[in-house]
Amino acid sequence: MNKLNFKSYSLDKAFEIKGFFSDQKEDLLSDNMLSGILTYKHDNIVLELFGNLNSLENEIIGTVKAPDVIYGYTSDGKLLIINCYGFVYGTDHSPGFTLSKYHVKNFKIYDIYYQELDKKFPEIIDYLSEDQIFYYDFSFDNIEQWIGKSVFSKKKVNGELTVETKVSDYQTTNIFIPSRNLFIEDRAIASIDYNYLNLSSRYYLRISNDNDEITFTHCHETACQIKNYIELITGTPLSFTEITFLSQFKLVNEGKRLPLIKGKYFFQHNRDGKIWEKYKYEDITLNALHDNFSEIMNQWFTKSEKLDFIIKQYTKNLHSIPYIEDSLLSTIRNLEVYARNFHEAEIRLFEREYLKPRKNKKGSRKKNSRKKDSHEKDSQLRSKLTFLFENADSRFKEIVIDSFSGFSYFIDSIIQTRNYYTHGDVKSKYPKLLTDYNKMYEVNSVLQRLLHYYLYQELGMNYNFMDFSYHDTI
Repeated sequence: MNKLNFKSYSLDKAFEIKGFFSDQKEDLLSDNMLSGILTYKHDNIVLELFGNLNSLENEIIGTVKAPDVIYGYTSDGKLLIINCYGFVYGTDHSPGFTLSKYHVKNFKIYDIYYQELDKKFPEIIDYLSEDQIFYYDFSFDNIEQWIGKSVFSKKKVNGELTVETKVSDYQTTNIFIPSRNLFIEDRAIASIDYNYLNLSSRYYLRISNDNDEITFTHCHETACQIKNYIELITGTPLSFTEITFLSQFKLVNEGKRLPLIKGKYFFQHNRDGKIWEKYKYEDITLNALHDNFSEIMNQWFTKSEKLDFIIKQYTKNLHSIPYIEDSLLSTIRNLEVYARNFHEAEIRLFEREYLKPRKNKKGSRKKNSRKKDSHEKDSQLRSKLTFLFENADSRFKEIVIDSFSGFSYFIDSIIQTRNYYTHGDVKSKYPKLLTDYNKMYEVNSVLQRLLHYYLYQELGMNYNFMDFSYHDTI
């Protein structure tokens, strides 16, 4: 387990924090606190106490729920506010001592400048419980490549290569999102290890509101949506690497901020990030998008309610390894939701002008009340898919015609495959059912690309068709 401190704690490292804990904020610094160890791993956070909390003293371990919040301070004086869930577990020995353990959902650790605060621990905790902060900084996997800017420059002086940095020359992108009433800005820090002559840089995004107080919850939701956006346009899972925030400060010389309470946030999550290939996403980096990024973010947040279901399903699949059948069903469902949320009126008109005349030419079918609903649902999906293909770049339909047994057969296969895996009926009822996994993968690839194309349109971004490949899906 890594031995770290407040400055080096991060979401992508495992570490332990030793300290004293209580579920009563009034007990902080008293003899009623229990010693223990908070162990952080990205997928499992556990608080282990040597004894039982006073409020649970007469309870049997394994039968009592953990308190919602436990407070603590570390061996180096940092404050901890820990949110727990589930039941208390561990061991209870008599004679001997109890070892109680608590599942931790998330926690915040605070670095406090106590000398400048005229407040006691309970008052500090009450203040922090209000959730007010002044800024929220976050970073994630591959952030340096996504930002696409460098704090270092190189040049030749007298025939020798010279590397230099001037952070003050760093060109930030600062945008305002009206729907969130927040500013977003990219920042960079350069450092040098003089012992080994190593140069390093650190990039992060800052969320703020022009020195006004904002809530941590509001900022964290915004950060998650920004991360989701980058996952969408790159087609790769991302995980946060660090989240820090400023809860209180005071102004000193020349209006500079002296942090009085800084915090870091930790929570359970999956880490499925992949190292990006260099330059693979250079046309969609923050540096490349530049002035367009403001409008893209405005569209992203303005349309977030309509996009919410699609993005949640999409990012969930990125962070897991679903069976191809499940992935295909999810993609079909996402296209249905997209069509309904963004093009419902147009699709109704499309049905009347394009699809209904074609149906009439085939002659009327005998009505069967049991099959009516099924045919209607099939017809709705057919209308949505046909509309999306007809109104997308013509190359989508060309790929379908070239790679599959005609466009109509392709749509029938999707509908029958969706119905089979949804209802679990016998295969003989679905003659065009996709059974070959390679073909299923290709169909899923085309549909995912189609969804990607339309989401790019909603955000005002240009879709790059040049790198279309069945083996490079979003």
